[in-house]
Amino acid sequence: MEQMTATGVSPKEVRQRADDAGMSILRLDPLNTWSRVWLPDNMDDAYIATVDTRQDRVFALCAELGCRSISLNATFPRGSMSIEAIIEDYAKICAASAFDLDCSLEFIPLWGGRPLAMAWQIVQGAGASNGGLVFDTRHFVRGKSDLADLRTIPGDKIHCVQLNDGPLVLPDGVTTKDDRYDRKFPGDRQFPNVEIVRILSETGGLNQVGAEVFSPMLKDMSAKHVDFARLSGRGAQDSHGNVRKDLFFTRTGSHRPLRFGDGTIHPCLWS
Repeated sequence: MEQMTATGVSPKEVRQRADDAGMSILRLDPLNTWSRVWLPDNMDDAYIATVDTRQDRVFALCAELGCRSISLNATFPRGSMSIEAIIEDYAKICAASAFDLDCSLEFIPLWGGRPLAMAWQIVQGAGASNGGLVFDTRHFVRGKSDLADLRTIPGDKIHCVQLNDGPLVLPDGVTTKDDRYDRKFPGDRQFPNVEIVRILSETGGLNQVGAEVFSPMLKDMSAKHVDFARLSGRGAQDSHGNVRKDLFFTRTGSHRPLRFGDGTIHPCLWS
C-alpha cells in the first residue's frame, strides 16, 4: 500500500476501486513492528524496508481502506524474547487497536513465532477478545506443528486461513528461507490440506479462506487463468466470504486439486 501511495494512488482511491468492483478489503498484511524486538536477523535491508511500517500508520491505513483485520507477523529472531514478553506485547497491540480491529498473529517458521502451539499460547495468554491467528498451511508444516494442537483451538480464534502446498520434507540443501517463495497450489504436493480443512470445518475455523501462493510460476499465468481461479470459488463461499460448511474436500490430480463435494473448485489466488 505504501508503494502504491508513493506512485500517487491513495488509500481512498484503492477503497473506491474496490467499492466500484463490489469488493471489500477485509485485511491489511503485515504489521511487523508490534513487538519490542521485531527486526529479523536473517533478512536483508531491502526486505526490511518493505515491512517496517509503524503501528499507528497501519491503524490509519486500516481506517482509510475499511479493513477490519490486521495480520501481525512474528518476525523477532528465535530466542530473542521470553514468552512472557511476547504475550505482553501482543496484548498491548490488541488493546491499542483503536479502530476495533481483529489482531491476527501469524506464526512463521523463519523466525521466533513458531510452532502453532506457541502462537496459540500467546493468543491465550493475552486474553484479548480481538486476538486470534492467521493459519497458513506452509507455516504449519515447516514449523513442524501438530494437527492435534489445531483441534484444540476454537474456530472463532482462527481469523484467516491461507492454503498452499509443497513437499513435506525439503530437499537436501534447501532451507526454509530458500523455500519461502516456492509455494504450490493446494493439493499439488504433500501438505495435509484435506485433513486441515476437515478439522477447521469441524471447529468452525474456516474463516477468510483463500490461497496464498507466492511462486515464480505465477508470472506465466494468464489473466484469464487468474480470473478463473477467482471466480471458481464463489459457489463454495457464503455471503461473508467463509467456506460453506456443507461442502467437503477431495484430492484430485488436476492443477486445481482441492475440489468441493458439489464440484466447485477452491480458488487458488486471493481475489
